[in-house]
Amino acid sequence: MSRWLVLGLCGLLLTGCATRDVAFHPQAPVNVPQDTPFSISGRLSVKADGKGQVANFDWNHDAQRDQLSINSPIGSTVARVERDGNGVTLQADGKTYQAADVESLTEQTLGWPLPLSNLAWWIRGLPAPGWPQSVSADGVLHQQGWAIRFVSDAAQPGPYPKRVEMEREQLSIRLVVHAWR
Repeated sequence: MSRWLVLGLCGLLLTGCATRDVAFHPQAPVNVPQDTPFSISGRLSVKADGKGQVANFDWNHDAQRDQLSINSPIGSTVARVERDGNGVTLQADGKTYQAADVESLTEQTLGWPLPLSNLAWWIRGLPAPGWPQSVSADGVLHQQGWAIRFVSDAAQPGPYPKRVEMEREQLSIRLVVHAWR
């Protein structure tokens, strides 16, 4: 399986910018938040077992559908993940993989489940509804076996974190959003 496929399945995470970062504390919604649509682009980095990879991504999300393209640093699409009511499809290396959900697909292809569906919440600085959670004193969200750190850009604060860093066992994923649309 190519390194780009691993990146595509891992989702969305990147290297930091040259600006000063500040902690973005996850919000504790009073009620279950509404899953609002978004389109974002950015960079992701994945470090697994001491080896790292970096890619760009474009992600279109709404409650019924996700379209995620993982692109090489020079801009060509190397993997595409699509989720809809029929399940999840991954296209990479001229092959197509299918499963009922993203977690099953990553379990099938990588050997471990990745909670990409929860990234739709985490990318917005929110805990995923319906999952047990805790937040440490330093603002790190602990959910579904992941330690999730949210970071904002001090020079350009906004309603969402600029960077999301996730760690679990021998896997580290970093997502930096360049543009919300």
